[in-house]
Amino acid sequence: MTIAPTTKLLLVLLSSLFVSACTSMGGAAVGGDSTVTDATTKQISGDVPLPPGAVIKQQDTLVMSAASTWLGRIGLNVAGEPQAVFTYFKDGMPASGWTLTSSSFSKTSLLTFTKGDRVANIQMQGTGFGGNDVLITVAPAARPATPRP
Repeated sequence: MTIAPTTKLLLVLLSSLFVSACTSMGGAAVGGDSTVTDATTKQISGDVPLPPGAVIKQQDTLVMSAASTWLGRIGLNVAGEPQAVFTYFKDGMPASGWTLTSSSFSKTSLLTFTKGDRVANIQMQGTGFGGNDVLITVAPAARPATPRP
């Protein structure tokens, strides 16, 4: 099977576009971590609070769309005591319009919130070096199946 030259060119262009789109967020390349910046905060503006000084773990981050409709995950390293980081998100998310539906503080802490047709899960674990690994996942809420008549 032979691929036409125009098809090859189209595949190369689409691959390049995909790779370039996936290799940056807020101007920082994947593979290198970056401190939360104004650009990152604007990308999810007002939707999910990010602690000042938090470091985005690029290898654990994928954000699709922007502002109040974004979906995906953000990996962070946040300095401080685990209880303080837990409280930051537990108090900060409702201030951004999210409703707390479940919380559990332990070695691996979990918070679950809803907002409109989205669900946010925040998982936190102390690193033992004065930091906390935080993974924020925002996804569409599951809709109940409609019964068939």
